Amino acid sequence: MRNPRYGIIGTGRMAEKFVMTFQKGLVTEAELTGVSSDGGGRAEAFARAHGLKRWYNSYGELVRDPEIDIVYIANINDRHFDCCEMCIEAGKHILCEKPMFLRADEAQKLIGLARDAGLFMMEAMWTRFTPAFGKAMEWVAQGRIGTLRNISATLCAARSPVDFPRLYDPGRFGGALYDLGIYGIQLAQYFARGLKMKDIHSVKVSDPTGVDASTYLHLVYDGGLVGEIKCSIGWYACNEAWLCGDNGYIRIAPSFNFAQQVELYTQPFPAAGSLEPAKPADVYTKESPSGLEYEINHAAGCVKNGLHESPIMPLNESLEIARIFEQVQNEKEKRVCL
Repeated sequence: MRNPRYGIIGTGRMAEKFVMTFQKGLVTEAELTGVSSDGGGRAEAFARAHGLKRWYNSYGELVRDPEIDIVYIANINDRHFDCCEMCIEAGKHILCEKPMFLRADEAQKLIGLARDAGLFMMEAMWTRFTPAFGKAMEWVAQGRIGTLRNISATLCAARSPVDFPRLYDPGRFGGALYDLGIYGIQLAQYFARGLKMKDIHSVKVSDPTGVDASTYLHLVYDGGLVGEIKCSIGWYACNEAWLCGDNGYIRIAPSFNFAQQVELYTQPFPAAGSLEPAKPADVYTKESPSGLEYEINHAAGCVKNGLHESPIMPLNESLEIARIFEQVQNEKEKRVCL
């Protein structure tokens, strides 16, 4: 089968990175055909600036083009549902930027429609597809850190409302949880596979606009596993993740959401009271000029092989993310206002 052809909905920052990934020759399993906007001549300007031969002045034009096989949805959060539904109606496979779903009822509807239509649909959770993240998966599966007991992830970066107005617009589902917290949630989900979530504890710090400037989550699973997640658009942090077991731990850093290095620490550790830092027993590094190439190739490979969803980022986990969003956002009594 020939390589599937991608078309892009949206002309923002993620669309630019998507195109750059193709231009650098990092995509081997797919081709890039064109880009669309919802008017204003943005698609033509984007296409000319990035050397694309096709542009469409509406999303509908792109999804109706028989030369497009997979649509990469790269516009803002509140447009994802409508665009996914449009793609399904047009018979197009979907790779949708995170968060793909904002509410559980929308997720259930779209998943049902895609499955009934026999179409591939995946949330573009690029983190899961990087080789370094895969190495962490491998070490945990091999029992290198023993039984996993704690998952900790922090992703915080101060974002100005002038430079990032979308993040401060509740009507467009802005805030830290949707934009940054989702990375920590998906990390906990993956490593808690097979365990039932028992409880969620959250504290939100609200911006005056009404969005969450910061959110702190505890996800409690059967067997005593706890996921601790911090996210904020109000302050900076060392954005790393830790997978902790009863025989060692794994550090994913820097920037765990763009995993390029993982470190494995196992016994013996420095004696109590020692100032000597622990030294990793193993280190895996795989730098990437983009990071998107792995999910782009994966989704295209799934389509070529006739899969309707990804085994690495399955639809039920995207549905669970939407359920967590709803539960956290409904916990008004735990909100702290600035």
